[in-house]
Amino acid sequence: MNNSETARTIFEKTLRFVDPEKSLPGILNYNKQVGLLTIQNQKFEIKDRPVYLIGTGKASHTMAKAVENILAEKLTDGLVISPNQNTDISDKVRVRQGTHPLPDQKSVDSSSELIKFSESIPDQSVVINLVSGGTSSLFCLPADPLTIDEIREVYKLLIESGATIHQINTVRKSLSQVKGGKLLGYLKHTTLIDLIISDIPDDDLTMVGSGPSIAQKVSPVDAISELKKLRIFDSIPSSVREFLEKESEAEKKKPDSFITKDFNDHHTFLIASAGEMARKAGEIAEEFNFKSIIHKEPWSGPIEDLERLIIKTVNTHLNTDKKTALIFFGEPTVHVSGDGLGGRNQELALRMAFRLKNLDSNNDVVFLSAGTDGIDGPTDSAGAVVDTHSIEKASEKGLNAMSYLEKNDSYHFFKKAGGHIKTGPTGNNLMDLQVVLIIPK
Repeated sequence: MNNSETARTIFEKTLRFVDPEKSLPGILNYNKQVGLLTIQNQKFEIKDRPVYLIGTGKASHTMAKAVENILAEKLTDGLVISPNQNTDISDKVRVRQGTHPLPDQKSVDSSSELIKFSESIPDQSVVINLVSGGTSSLFCLPADPLTIDEIREVYKLLIESGATIHQINTVRKSLSQVKGGKLLGYLKHTTLIDLIISDIPDDDLTMVGSGPSIAQKVSPVDAISELKKLRIFDSIPSSVREFLEKESEAEKKKPDSFITKDFNDHHTFLIASAGEMARKAGEIAEEFNFKSIIHKEPWSGPIEDLERLIIKTVNTHLNTDKKTALIFFGEPTVHVSGDGLGGRNQELALRMAFRLKNLDSNNDVVFLSAGTDGIDGPTDSAGAVVDTHSIEKASEKGLNAMSYLEKNDSYHFFKKAGGHIKTGPTGNNLMDLQVVLIIPK
């Protein structure tokens, strides 16, 4: 196994560890004999109560399968929205499709059906709500009178602007009927149990999937402020600008009316996070006799800054006489100026290929960046892996790597040069993982 293959194996083994179908049975337990549901040591007596399942996000399908396996015949009915699956999990749990990263009419139709399903659940039922990354696009009902085409245009501008996920979701929540805790209004007649997989750098649950079931302040004033900071307020559809301006005036007059309300019988559990994923990647690297060093804080910010952080850390450990693995995680932002195809992981890998080429060391260095959802931008790749010789090898094939980078066309570069990581959709979403392997000669 060469060094690039080792990096791939570390990533693939990490994916298997965080697979919800494998991890949920250790978090959720149902004792059929006494009718007791236990989640992270908190107990719920559900013996004589019907249990329903709803879910949204990239991990909704795999999470729902795991929950149904645990509850078995105790589960009454369920409906989840998934980006990649269009077949029902069982005769009890139905799957509806949405689109990601930009919502369309599929997302709207599926979201409307999920709301109707939620309202139809009998009083005093137990509802298990599965939330994961991707929910913001998949679970999308535009605020009246906005249209899905207008919402889609705003989403596109936000993504291409280099906005952070906090900025993006601050805007999304103000344009929605269901985000920012507004889903709670459809479920207050139930016992609601959220199981959340976080793809947010600081695990802020108000931001995971735009927090549909987390009570919070939803601020049009803040949404306008973020859009102006990003210099795209004047570019969004005029109808959206007018809507936000009207709502912001209303917020200034009655700020309390823009705070969504919780209810007593609502319980929220964070069941997986990117920090846990990064720690496991470090443990797996150690199985390959690497000394692992994990960057403690998840990354959120411009891709250029992450690139500089990684190479600075690499240089600190570059001339080690021990095999060393550096682990980073998070989701950098990319300001797209070219007309190429790619995603943030492939873009970062291509940037790092240039950095590795110029290292002042004889040691071999490998860099991998990939999304735990198996999807990097609008491509069929999870990311890419490069080493100190990638740019040289590309040149030998007649490829001008810099021209691909300038066009934000990392996908086609790796398609021709090699280095793609293709896992297919994983049914999970725990941010991106970066692995650097330093191997002394």
